[in-house]
Amino acid sequence: EIDIQTPIPDVVKQRRVNRGFFFVGCRFNDQVLRTYARQMMKRSTGPHFAVIDSATLTRNERRFLAEGAITVIDMPIRNAAARLVGVDASQD
Repeated sequence: EIDIQTPIPDVVKQRRVNRGFFFVGCRFNDQVLRTYARQMMKRSTGPHFAVIDSATLTRNERRFLAEGAITVIDMPIRNAAARLVGVDASQD
């Protein structure tokens, strides 16, 4: 559960001033999740990225990503995670 009323810690506020967000494994298919993400990005300079399989995006998610100037890295999360840790995702 996400509580958007909880204050953001000062250390997080300081760190996000000159940085963007890299959303991995996040979906924005719910209004509360989009609101929370907007609050997180509010005082962040960007750029912002999201690893999402674009074929699965809802209309509202597409709108949110466009409005937030979030660049979509179009790939399944499994592949993105494997690339981040240097593993071949095709191996099981």
